[in-house]
Amino acid sequence: GTFLLGGINDILDMSKIEAGRVELEREKLDLAPLIDETLQMVSIQAEDKSIHVEQTIDDTLRIFADRRAMKQITLNLLSNAVKFTSEGGRIRIRAKTVGNAVQITMEDTGCGIPPSALKRLGRPFEQVQNQLTRDHSGSGLGLAIAKSLTELHGGSLKIRSKPTVGTIVAVRIPCSGAPARIAAVQTENGPENPARPEEELPSESDAV
Repeated sequence: GTFLLGGINDILDMSKIEAGRVELEREKLDLAPLIDETLQMVSIQAEDKSIHVEQTIDDTLRIFADRRAMKQITLNLLSNAVKFTSEGGRIRIRAKTVGNAVQITMEDTGCGIPPSALKRLGRPFEQVQNQLTRDHSGSGLGLAIAKSLTELHGGSLKIRSKPTVGTIVAVRIPCSGAPARIAAVQTENGPENPARPEEELPSESDAV
């Protein structure tokens, strides 16, 4: 019942976004408390799997964004990280000002995503199938919703991943109303050596 209800809510959210019926109510938001609230929502699931969650976010970081949308973005990404990270794994959340935007980086030691599947991620109802995802139910809309809400803010969402090692998701949200420009760089570093992901992002071939 809970999964069905969650799936219906995801479909309704995605339908509103695609129909252009989502209106953002932007305001100045302190990022650290917002992330804390989201972490509390996934804390039980993380504790059940003995996943260590590390947050490093400066109290002075602020974004110009819709509160509900930002909580949805971070919740969807954190829920995925917890879902696909094995027992005893690790999730790191960091944030930093980059140009006219704040970049939020989430790194996990989960199952990772094959290069061939990265291009499909972020599309509605796409959930990459591998040995771990077959054991997890989901609408496949969480990442698509997060990506669409990020873009509505004039921001960008990029992914770098390596199978069996983990995934890094980088989200940039403008500090003001201006669109956040995101520069992709070529890198062969996997999540085990993330090459300062708060500054460097996935190449276009590894991004959504």
